[in-house]
Amino acid sequence: MNTAAVYVQPNGHIEGFYLADDPQRQTEDINAELDGPVTAWRLGRHLTVHAGVTGHRRPRNGVALSTWHDLAGGPGPDLRGPVIVTGAPRGDGLLQPLPAASAELVEHWARLKRAASVVASAPEVSAAQAIGTRDVQCDAYAVRQDRASGRWAYVILDGIGDEDEMRAHVCRWAPALAREAALLGDPAEAIRRVRKRIIARLQGRWGHMDPGAVAVVAVYHPDDPTLHLAWSGDARAYRLGYVAGLDPLTKDHNFAQELLDAGRTPKVWDHNSVTANLEDGAVGVAQCDVDICAQLILCSDGVYHPLETHEPGLLEMAAELALDAKDSAASLVAEALAIGRRREEACDNATALVVRFPRPVL
Repeated sequence: MNTAAVYVQPNGHIEGFYLADDPQRQTEDINAELDGPVTAWRLGRHLTVHAGVTGHRRPRNGVALSTWHDLAGGPGPDLRGPVIVTGAPRGDGLLQPLPAASAELVEHWARLKRAASVVASAPEVSAAQAIGTRDVQCDAYAVRQDRASGRWAYVILDGIGDEDEMRAHVCRWAPALAREAALLGDPAEAIRRVRKRIIARLQGRWGHMDPGAVAVVAVYHPDDPTLHLAWSGDARAYRLGYVAGLDPLTKDHNFAQELLDAGRTPKVWDHNSVTANLEDGAVGVAQCDVDICAQLILCSDGVYHPLETHEPGLLEMAAELALDAKDSAASLVAEALAIGRRREEACDNATALVVRFPRPVL
């Protein structure tokens, strides 16, 4: 067998495709890979593009079309969906390996397509913060992209306490956690790895006063239809659907939630007793389909607690009426603080990070 054939997806992802040493087996393998029936589009001595059934609902394969245009000097067939590019067939029907120059041209257009895809599919992101009536801002957020993979990570940390040391702690580890999550693509594993680094760094330094922060992390890749989330503590993630309203994606790790799970009613301050955080305890995981997520909202309890406690439905309304991600994040924080002021209550640090993903093309 040889590997000088290339499987090309419309988004620019390419990988080697094995060609059998038998013409019939080659045809069967290509049909199976592309969910046949398959049409073989011949382009002189240079290459053959094997494409499945076309249809207007399938995305055009820009890599294959651009390669064809370069070699033929003009437009080619309307190639849609994934294709397999090989050399031309020999007299005995056996497909030849793709010539090196043609393979390099496919790779060239694939690189350009991937780069354009990352820019075009970049989500709209914004965050808002307020210190409330606290002395120190101990919430932190971070957004990072791993440029090698195109993967994005979004993080909120809510420090437990109100000291300068806590502020330094969350400001250090929020971007570290975002970088780790973007690199790995697994937010739960990112929490566990950063947890080990924190424990190693703080060992023997603070004793019983070791800092702690609750965390929520989301990971998004333009080519992955699934949004991946992890959390430890009671920072939350919500999904605002295009038609289905607001849904929580996380479940609090705190005493209030334990009482609710046991069928008991929490007291007013039971939500303040967290049972897990970035440094220790359970790590929750969740997923949701990006295509039905108009907005992803990450927030600290300084945002969601006053809204859910005193103005049920306002969290959803503020997000739905927002003009964009910036307006949504700012509105959520402003509404949370306004409730505290009206009730003459203390206001916690409040942070909201909102992501609007590119609308799916149907």
